[in-house]
Amino acid sequence: MSLSFRWLGVAGVELQAGNQVLVIDPFFTRPSLIGLFRPIPTNADLAAKKLPICNNVLVTHSHWDHLMDVHEVVRHTHAQAYGSENTCQILQLQGIADAQINVIHVGTKLSLGAFKVEVIEGRHSRIPFGRFFNGSLRPGLLPPLRMQDYRMDVCLGFCITVMGMRVLVCAAQPRPAEVLFTGAQESRRYYQSLFKGVQPHTVIPIHWDNFIRPLSKPLRRLTRPGGMPLWRLTMLARDELPYAKVIIPEIFRRYALET
Repeated sequence: MSLSFRWLGVAGVELQAGNQVLVIDPFFTRPSLIGLFRPIPTNADLAAKKLPICNNVLVTHSHWDHLMDVHEVVRHTHAQAYGSENTCQILQLQGIADAQINVIHVGTKLSLGAFKVEVIEGRHSRIPFGRFFNGSLRPGLLPPLRMQDYRMDVCLGFCITVMGMRVLVCAAQPRPAEVLFTGAQESRRYYQSLFKGVQPHTVIPIHWDNFIRPLSKPLRRLTRPGGMPLWRLTMLARDELPYAKVIIPEIFRRYALET
């Protein structure tokens, strides 16, 4: 059985072990900022085209660029979805059956076929005007939602064990793992602590592209104020982990992960 991954853009990651597919934060619709002010329908056809097969979906948190397309993926693949209270409430109001929705918390352990998942504390960058995007959901929501309706209650990370390999995703605190998926845009101090504690043999930066630019156009890099640009993160990883492989993934390209 082989193990591979695809980067789906933004924070989206697909892990495939044999014929089993585990996906984290799939997001394809990529609305412009007009979605802050008016409801935005999701692009079901695009989600089905880019992610036709999936068994389970993990959601780190319920902002639009992580959750907006999850219900479409779950609907056409019949996958199980796992996320916070806000994530699950949004999936319910978008018409996903309760039998496909699973609330998880820090400390939850899941056995998903070849994948063993431990839910850990996640890391989210500070964002301007965070009070408009974080907290409880607004009462009376009906789909389609505006971008600001996708409010974060908690950010989760995942430690995934598959085929004897540990894969760490969106971790607030370091722990040993062979493969590290980490969002760009954090501070130098955070990355230095992360690299020292994880000691991965493969580092894969994600969430470095402009997520309001549609997939019909070429990707562009995005650097948040105070965050570390991708090129500098790449140099830091190579300096701190000289033995490790750093992969800047091409969107939708499949990469083998060697145990």
